[in-house]
Amino acid sequence: MSATSIIGLQWGDEAKGKFVDLLTEEHDIVVRYLGGNNAGHTVVFGGETYKLSLLPAGILHPEKVSVIATGVVINPQALLVEMDGIAKRNGPIGSNFKISDRAHVIFPYHMLEEAALEKSLKDEAIGTTMRGIGTCYREKAGRTHAIRLGDMLRPELFHKKLIDIVAFKNRILKAIDPEIENLDAEAIFAEYSGYAERLKPYITDTTAFLHKQLAAGKRLLFEGA
Repeated sequence: MSATSIIGLQWGDEAKGKFVDLLTEEHDIVVRYLGGNNAGHTVVFGGETYKLSLLPAGILHPEKVSVIATGVVINPQALLVEMDGIAKRNGPIGSNFKISDRAHVIFPYHMLEEAALEKSLKDEAIGTTMRGIGTCYREKAGRTHAIRLGDMLRPELFHKKLIDIVAFKNRILKAIDPEIENLDAEAIFAEYSGYAERLKPYITDTTAFLHKQLAAGKRLLFEGA
């Protein structure tokens, strides 16, 4: 078994991306295993600069497999924008990219709730990026209102969960900030169903995949963020 983890011990800007890029050549699979799109890595590859937020740095090496694992919280719109940017410069992303079906999804109400809470705290605000990452992780821990990427591939289940969650979130958001307009569950369902359709070819059980690769002697590089 060969697995390497790149872990930051400070507050970021520690050149984790550079180390991942340097070590990718010595590994078969690069795994992004935590975090969201609030930060990322700047990598110079082939004389060009790439700013990666959700995609593993290994995505710049088409001969390697890149994985977004279970511990990442995903804003699908942000992920698709990033994927499209890479595709324009390096060509389409193929089967060497995999996304966990158990990764949790960031929705508009996560971002609105985070912003409303920050506003209510006034001088004691945390100073977050307002991208819904912390609130999504809270849903993941609480489970009741969490939606995973794999849920979005089952339209009936996804629709039912979203209707119930949005109704609840509208009440919570109004209580925090009466000026917030109600979210439209049907509009969110339509938008995110489109994202799910585009991401569907990449969504899989990455936990089983990685265990099989380890058993086969593949070398894994875990990318902290």
